[in-house]
Amino acid sequence: MKLLAEIDKVVATGKVVASADDEAVADIVIATITSGISASFYLTRAQAAVIKERFWTPERIRRTGLRPISPEETERIRVELGVRVANFRCAPITCACGHVYDAFDFIQQGIREHGLDVVNSVFSLKDSTFLQVNPSFTPICPVDDQKLIRTHGADDGFEYDCDEYGGCCYQE
Repeated sequence: MKLLAEIDKVVATGKVVASADDEAVADIVIATITSGISASFYLTRAQAAVIKERFWTPERIRRTGLRPISPEETERIRVELGVRVANFRCAPITCACGHVYDAFDFIQQGIREHGLDVVNSVFSLKDSTFLQVNPSFTPICPVDDQKLIRTHGADDGFEYDCDEYGGCCYQE
């Protein structure tokens, strides 16, 4: 009963709650990615794993440049920004000024836009993961304040994922 009351509260805010098997949920998310529609999904870890397996193919990883961040960058994020990340992967973007926008810059921008508590909450999810599909997020170079544009794919944006945070997927 308590769970249904919580679902009722979420739906009352205008949000949808859906329930289906992992493959059906993955089909819905992949269809959303390819449609270009922007949406956010709270998924089980198993559902996120199915989506990542389908979306992050070896070819796509090679094409986008998605790569794990270094232990040094992970530590810098923890010490300087106060955010613990593990197994974070991203596709860095090089600004015209030469600065490489990477995970540190992304998380720092997220803190500026949403606050440290929100960022830490997303990275602290225990039983679920948060996946953004075709988000409107625009990376901004911290050196010259220029909007950064990917050199691959159809949209602007910064692609990333990790075990705790489902990450971000853009249509191509």
